Amino acid sequence: MRIRTLAFTAAVFAALLVTESLASAQTATPAASDPLDPVRPEDYGQWERLGVAALSPLGDWLGVPISRVNEENELRLHRTDRDELVVVPYGGSVRFTEDGRWGAYSIGVSEDERDKLEKAEKPVRSRMGLIDLATGDTTSVADVASFAFSADGSFVAMRRYKPEGSESEAKGVNLVIRPLAGGPDVNLGSVSEFEWMDDGALVALVIDAEGQVGNGVQVYDAATGRLRALDSQEAAYTGLTWREDAGDLAILRVMDDEGYEDSTHVVLAWKGLDTDDPAGFSLDPSTLDGFPADTRIVDYRPLRWSDDGEIVYFGMKERREKRDADETGEGETEGVADAEEDPAGPEDEAEGEDEDAEEIQDEDEMDPPGVEIWHARDVEVVPRQKVRASQHRQENYLAAWHLKDERFVQLGGELTEDVSIVDGDRWAIGTDGTPYDLDRMFGPVYRDVYRIEIETGERELIRERLEFTNGTSPGGGYFLYFQDDHFWTVDLDSGEATNITVDVPTPFVNDDRDVTIRQKPPYGVAGWTENDEAVLLYDKWDVWEVAADGSTHVRLTRGAEADIRHRYVRTDEEEEFIDLTRPLYLSTYGQWTKKSGYAWLRPGGVPEPLVWEDSRVTRLTKAELADRFVFAKERFDDSPDYYSSGPDLDRPRQVTSTNPFQNEYGWGHAELIDYENTWGRRLQATLRYPADYEPGKQYPMIVYIYELVSQNQHVYSIPSERTPYNDAVFTAEGYFVLQPDIVYRDRDPGVSAVAAIEPAVKAALATGLIDPDRVGLIGHSWGGYQTAFFVTQSDIFAAAVAGAPLTNLFSMYLSMYWNSGGTDARIFEISQGRMEVPFWEDEAAYKRNSPVFNIETMNTPLLVTFGTEDGAVDFNQGVEFYTAARRARKDF
Repeated sequence: MRIRTLAFTAAVFAALLVTESLASAQTATPAASDPLDPVRPEDYGQWERLGVAALSPLGDWLGVPISRVNEENELRLHRTDRDELVVVPYGGSVRFTEDGRWGAYSIGVSEDERDKLEKAEKPVRSRMGLIDLATGDTTSVADVASFAFSADGSFVAMRRYKPEGSESEAKGVNLVIRPLAGGPDVNLGSVSEFEWMDDGALVALVIDAEGQVGNGVQVYDAATGRLRALDSQEAAYTGLTWREDAGDLAILRVMDDEGYEDSTHVVLAWKGLDTDDPAGFSLDPSTLDGFPADTRIVDYRPLRWSDDGEIVYFGMKERREKRDADETGEGETEGVADAEEDPAGPEDEAEGEDEDAEEIQDEDEMDPPGVEIWHARDVEVVPRQKVRASQHRQENYLAAWHLKDERFVQLGGELTEDVSIVDGDRWAIGTDGTPYDLDRMFGPVYRDVYRIEIETGERELIRERLEFTNGTSPGGGYFLYFQDDHFWTVDLDSGEATNITVDVPTPFVNDDRDVTIRQKPPYGVAGWTENDEAVLLYDKWDVWEVAADGSTHVRLTRGAEADIRHRYVRTDEEEEFIDLTRPLYLSTYGQWTKKSGYAWLRPGGVPEPLVWEDSRVTRLTKAELADRFVFAKERFDDSPDYYSSGPDLDRPRQVTSTNPFQNEYGWGHAELIDYENTWGRRLQATLRYPADYEPGKQYPMIVYIYELVSQNQHVYSIPSERTPYNDAVFTAEGYFVLQPDIVYRDRDPGVSAVAAIEPAVKAALATGLIDPDRVGLIGHSWGGYQTAFFVTQSDIFAAAVAGAPLTNLFSMYLSMYWNSGGTDARIFEISQGRMEVPFWEDEAAYKRNSPVFNIETMNTPLLVTFGTEDGAVDFNQGVEFYTAARRARKDF
């Protein structure tokens, strides 16, 4: 559904800001110096959005998905070193061969074509496009559902669709292997899954044929044409998993058992499939000594190999026994009529005497009563249980299968349901939150952490009641966590915990997070150095190298002196640790200037700025096999584009050119406004100018609010009727748009918003560019709450629009957040609500900050927009405010 909220909202402001019309300015006598006309709704469709690009391994090609407002999307393949472009209508993201010679992409159909096919009950099928990156030549192949290149870049596998009209229950279809250097295609039938080995041209195949005849797992060598059957039974197979950079393969084979409602699986593994003498292994839970009875191996936890290929990890879970109809109560209907009695009342009973007859069902067809039992001691309330039902059904315990002695070790259990493998495969980390179930009902989520020995399955508690954990080091030596405003490491061999930042002269806790939890989170972790020697940590501005035992620390950057934030940029996707012997790339951001860019840090030096602009500079990417980089730049008045450069990011070459037609239209620009809230906190706001701005005139202004928003100073907005509260549309319609930052004090979210918004508006009015009688306020959800509250406290706005606002903090505290199934009480106490306590502990604060309890002082015309199916803010919040406003005779 296309939602035209934006045009409607703008129209409401046009009606409510009932002073001088903009029409007089827009219909002035044309002159040679008149500005360009702003964009209009009929022009929106052409606007383009820049997708996430893929850089070829040699850095010579850049694949960029482009989506348009009118949904006429395309893939653009650019040469990065010259003006050469291949455009693929409705093309998807591109994938490249590892040697950088070929690229492939899916090709879809237009929305109109999709609608036609669906109306004709015909399948909608994609094509695959192939580009030779050496020549730029392209070809396409029809009816390709999925595809993948071999690791050596010599072949592409293309999985077809089922024949049109096929009623086969088998999942297998034809798989075509095509040599990219030329030669005949090879067709392999009844393939349901395929996976290339990480090296060479071996591809593993799952065969799923009609009637399961010939089902099994096979390996095909595309280089030699040799096809080997590894296992074959009348059973389903799933979960192909190669070991990284090795010829070892694992898979699951389904085992049905009529005594259970679910299936278990046999784990099959082979080592050395890239040799002439591979070894095979099989783990059958029905015959394996020590495997728990009534327990199964699940297929929804992916198999995983250990680094050395000696262990295969899998998931296990208790089985569900079958029960006959008498046990399950099938066919029982007694009491159903009472349980589902229609509460409509006498007025509805008179409608249609025949309806009762039509609703009569056989007893066997009737559904059981829809009864839910809610209890005040539920750790997870029923709505949350329902939202997470599928996740709960897939909970399982991690286990390790040691191939050398074909031994099974259960790693997860009731105390450690969540288990992660530590690099090196000596240890695993298990966490248990059950001791803190009552805490997480209305507070933070705490967990106990266990060290588990993979060889034996023995577990040992190493830390209790942790909220912020940061994983393990790449060498497997340390576990990292944050507690008491400091980072700590646990030596996994000794179990000893060390506070590693106690002597570092900077805070690592993020005090800018103005939420009410006792332990605020850290700024973050960049990663570890080689051999687990040190970890790189973030404070507000800088990157610190801190030894794993806390013995030494070094500040690597110099951001604090100029309020410039430095953060490490990972340019190698395969990186296991941060190599301080090579230059590091850092993103940089000016807290008060909103400038951004990149710097690099050479060994032993200080950061050297490479790009530093009054723009939003992001998405730094390095080519895998060459020192070629791309990054993106944008401003509110400059559409995002990618630039290509060498390692010093000097003299970047613009590669893409999105929305070049923007220069045919008038367009606004953005400036910063500095101000202080009423308690003296320094803040900023973004002020966006109208597209038809002329010096000397005053314009109306829309104030859009949420929380901290000035960091979006340079974000480019695409004009569209599909996105509400659109800056590009508002400025095109002749408004200034002010976006002020808001910070909070505990138990006063509404009062805090007023303390920030009013000074921001005064600072904007002080420019003299805005008509003070034509200023409106807009916010949605949390911003909607602040909008609804503000207009009960101040009369500076001519009109306001509140989308889905919280209006009564008492009743909102007691409602459900239906999207997640959780309670709003928890959100109110420790998260965005910032109320810290339930309302019975501070009724005055809840009343003071509730719009509905301040309705008598609301003098601003207010539009409230709501959806009856809103899963975040309950529709009745709008009804309450409406009813109060109606009784108080307010303009609502």
